[in-house]
Amino acid sequence: MTLRATQTFAALAAGLLFAAGAAHAQKPPAPVGMAEEAVISGKVIDVDANSKAVLVQGPRGNVVELVAGDEAKNIGNVRKGDIVTVTRAAAVVAALEPLDSKDTALMEQVERTAHAPEGGKPGVMREITTTITAQITKIDAAKRTVTFRGPRETLRTVKVQDPNIDLGKIKQGQMAKIVVREIVAITVKSPSAG
Repeated sequence: MTLRATQTFAALAAGLLFAAGAAHAQKPPAPVGMAEEAVISGKVIDVDANSKAVLVQGPRGNVVELVAGDEAKNIGNVRKGDIVTVTRAAAVVAALEPLDSKDTALMEQVERTAHAPEGGKPGVMREITTTITAQITKIDAAKRTVTFRGPRETLRTVKVQDPNIDLGKIKQGQMAKIVVREIVAITVKSPSAG
């Protein structure tokens, strides 16, 4: 099921976790957030192979319609009762380089996508690598996180897992080149597959 994984995660998360019209929809998002790992699953309750639409019911009874893209090959293998799982790994800093200038904040994304083998259940894994030139607004060496203001003027906090990245070289207020990696996977399994 080849869907824009980030959009699908947001739609599935919203549909499976929150009832329509919930108070969460009226609350503006927090300006700073750290992308943690999240896993959301739901049960397939209906499939329309012609339109590539799948109705998925979440653990709270909410129903979301997911529509696969034209490149989806295995949609005909999805059955009622199958389990759709969306896994979003925590965003991590893959590289961090201080810049001497006050460069303009910029962002560039590269996406790599892998699909499930033909003939099986549909699935997709998408890796998004984002290179950002941004202003560092906070460094937490103990937690190994950095917060930065990107090109859209939003703040974002990400984890620096690589012990070779020296946070001591980065200063608050400094511009930096930051490479962030995120992975989103969507899988479909038969309930008996465990």
